[in-house]
Amino acid sequence: MFVIYSMYKLLPILLFAYGLAITTEDIYDNSYALIIGIDKYDNVQNLNYAVKDAESIQDILINTFDFPEGNITLLKDEEANKDAILKAFSDLTKTAEDNDRVLIYFAGHGETLDLTEGGERGYLLPVDGDKEDLYLSSIGMDELEKISEMSKAKHMLYLVDACYGGIAAVGSRGSRGLDASSTPNYIEKITKNRAVQIITAGGRGEQVIEKPKWGHSAFTLNLMRGLGDGNADFNADGYITANELGMFLSEKVTIDSENQQTPQYGRMTSQEGEFVFVYAENTAVIKDKSTDAKLDAVLAKLEKLESQKSSDNIIVEKADDMKKSWVEKYGYDEQGIIFTVLEETYLIGYTRILNENWLYYFGYAHVGNNILKRVIITENSHSASANHYLMGLSRTYHFTNNVFFHIGGVASYMTISWKDIEQNISGDFNKIVPATNLGIGVNMFQFEKPFPISVVVTVDIHALLIPKSYSETDGILTFDDLQIKFLPAFVFAFQTPLLK
Repeated sequence: MFVIYSMYKLLPILLFAYGLAITTEDIYDNSYALIIGIDKYDNVQNLNYAVKDAESIQDILINTFDFPEGNITLLKDEEANKDAILKAFSDLTKTAEDNDRVLIYFAGHGETLDLTEGGERGYLLPVDGDKEDLYLSSIGMDELEKISEMSKAKHMLYLVDACYGGIAAVGSRGSRGLDASSTPNYIEKITKNRAVQIITAGGRGEQVIEKPKWGHSAFTLNLMRGLGDGNADFNADGYITANELGMFLSEKVTIDSENQQTPQYGRMTSQEGEFVFVYAENTAVIKDKSTDAKLDAVLAKLEKLESQKSSDNIIVEKADDMKKSWVEKYGYDEQGIIFTVLEETYLIGYTRILNENWLYYFGYAHVGNNILKRVIITENSHSASANHYLMGLSRTYHFTNNVFFHIGGVASYMTISWKDIEQNISGDFNKIVPATNLGIGVNMFQFEKPFPISVVVTVDIHALLIPKSYSETDGILTFDDLQIKFLPAFVFAFQTPLLK
């Protein structure tokens, strides 16, 4: 898809897409995480996937974003009591230094307490939490503020897979700070300042949605999609900021939960830094970002963002299909006509490609006298021709989308018509001829108009089991021993995709 944008907006994004120069080490000296998941509660209803959610986030942080495994604390079920969580909070405030980042993830229940002045305060329930005494048994949201005030860490991010009111954030669900599309050295600037950010699964009166078909909550399912699959990288610059992640989760969780919960996100201080996720270089997301793929991703992301602002500054020409390979557009399912013409021999037939691995064909072939004389030794006074009705099945192995090797078997019902010129007598005899074939095929040409068609050429070797010779006495034919005969063949095919 080709999109025309203002160059002042497009240029810095393109530079990011090509460069991906900044690494985690350029931004942070170290990374720490506290991950909490509680399924089995002492005093409230159990959850099903909170522990699994927590383990999935731990895996993503270690394997996708280079968090040192030794710097991650994981508390599950009975381990996640109030005292243990507060101690882990305290340890983080003592450990993280001023150029480090800290991520705290909580999957469990959240509750809201109405305040006497008309406000509300949110609480996280540890495994021993009690809704009847939230202040004594649970962890108030003000504890998160205290941690951020005590910690030296440059960037802190709270990911809270729980629903409650009283989110402790400045500009919740807002997008404060610099514009990635128009700010030079955007990443360097947003990572220089301090940031304390929070994203929660929903607001007061909403429930954490879990479904067996997901095996996760709606919040963490999309957290994995946003971070693990890179879908939250809205501007395709190779980095995911906490603000991008918040926007992604707000949209996707609302959709997946059918409007039952909407994530909230914001800042807990007025500082305009950003917590940043930078992909490890050995991750699939980075490996897949070839130059063309990065440029395509940039254009696609920018088109989406610009279309939300105004449709007047975008000119779109839909040409996605022109970029796709033949296989991407049509798959391997094809049918077509095959033929061979070679020295008194011609073949015509029908072929059907079932999938990437298998194809079958059947057809008719005629073989003239000169070829038969070379293959089957006949008496000098005889001439002969043969008609074949054949069926074959081949196994294919693709080197690329357009080059393949194949090997298969063929069964042919052969009728040979012979004539003794000297005695002026003639006759026919029938024989089933088994054969095998192997060869290399190349998809030489592919055309889209007037309809999709591809031209394939294969070079084959056929091995046939046929008589060595035959002789005729008084109209009676006699065959000698069987032999394996190797014959080369050039096969042409015109194929069309099976459109679905």
